[in-house]
Amino acid sequence: MRILHTSDWHLGRSLEGRSRIPEQRGFIDEICSIVKENGVNLILIAGDVFDTYNPPAEAEELFYEAVERLAGNGQRRVVVIAGNHDSPDRLHAANPIAQKHGIYLYGYPGEVITGDTIVRGGPGWAEIAVPGCREDAMVVVLPYPSEQRLNEVLAGSLEDKEMQAAYSERVRLAFSEGAAHFRDDTVNLAVSHLFVLGGRSSDSEREIQLGGAYVVEPAALPAKAHYVALGHLHRPQAVGGSPVPCRYSGSPLCYSFSEADRQKEVVIIDAVPGKKAEVSTVSLTRGKPLRSLRFSSYSEAYSWCEAEENHHMWADMELETAEPLTASQVADLRKLHPGVISIRVLLPGVNDEESGNLRRLSGLSAEEKFRRFAARETGSVPEQELVDMFLELLEGGDSVETGDA
Repeated sequence: MRILHTSDWHLGRSLEGRSRIPEQRGFIDEICSIVKENGVNLILIAGDVFDTYNPPAEAEELFYEAVERLAGNGQRRVVVIAGNHDSPDRLHAANPIAQKHGIYLYGYPGEVITGDTIVRGGPGWAEIAVPGCREDAMVVVLPYPSEQRLNEVLAGSLEDKEMQAAYSERVRLAFSEGAAHFRDDTVNLAVSHLFVLGGRSSDSEREIQLGGAYVVEPAALPAKAHYVALGHLHRPQAVGGSPVPCRYSGSPLCYSFSEADRQKEVVIIDAVPGKKAEVSTVSLTRGKPLRSLRFSSYSEAYSWCEAEENHHMWADMELETAEPLTASQVADLRKLHPGVISIRVLLPGVNDEESGNLRRLSGLSAEEKFRRFAARETGSVPEQELVDMFLELLEGGDSVETGDA
């Protein structure tokens, strides 16, 4: 049996207001091609298929089109679980239609899904008949297991160590209950959306808990699985300390500049009953690269933006200039290169802390401090009206009464 593992599509996510839908459509095209070219039988999508609980219509349309293509009119099976960004109810609701295509959508931990191609199943597990394979897949599914979605209070203490131990034990129990149905004549898999201790994160994993209570010990993973497919972390990586082959496939696109130059991938697993699984990765090539750039002058930045070969990427720019840029200069850079996300000006004595001529901010007036702050954050000189408004608010600050919030 050949399995493809992917996760964290975050369909509908933008980059500072710029739509990524065209790029997301591109990586889905690429994954569909990989599935066909590599003779994949089963696809595991390990959560965060959407970026929000209420995704835009074009994101939902793209997802359902994608899983239908991956299923290939019943030629393959597709298992999808909800991540912390997904609405469990919204994802699960499409099952009556999805199951007819061999697609299974799990929203909550402990769900039971039945269907013509599910040989048998129970809370959080299913034995699935996979086309083209003599053996069935026994899959333990654990969608994002927060206390709320588990509908349980896992610890009576608020101490991080006790909460973490209780959470890790609860996850271990969920895996072990499903793994009790593993057999020697099935391909045994587990798929979940969680943070395993030792995983390496990036800035793009916003609004998730990467520490504290929601951390799972590697020992909690099912020891008799051929492979454990995880979602949650956007950096592709193997899980250290796992008793079995276990990976985060990572997100198919770079979703923050902290991921610049990072290669994205999907995971291919070859598994047969009674043998160790063979795990490999396939690099993804779609999606615009993200670049953090620093220029020593405005003219250098202008030349870079003007060059057509640079227009296929998203850019985060820093400019070393003696004076703030004018609004016209900023507009010219953005007009030349629509992929410029931000422009920060590094003024002598304010940003360039490596310089020996650093001016003490304490020696500047409040007006000058604000002008420099605004120039650094926006890349251009602030309008006098904005400066006057700031000074007016500053002068009125002493008269504001303090009290209970």
